[in-house]
Amino acid sequence: MMKNENQIRTIDTKDKGWFWFSLTLAIQMLFIVISYLVINI
Repeated sequence: MMKNENQIRTIDTKDKGWFWFSLTLAIQMLFIVISYLVINI
């Protein structure tokens, strides 16, 4: 029972890590696109 609970927690933190990773990646891409547009205008 305890082992199973630990496993679930590990999966949850891993998912959160992926979420934050993709979020920061999306924000970086957004900034690159905005700066590219500002330079071109």
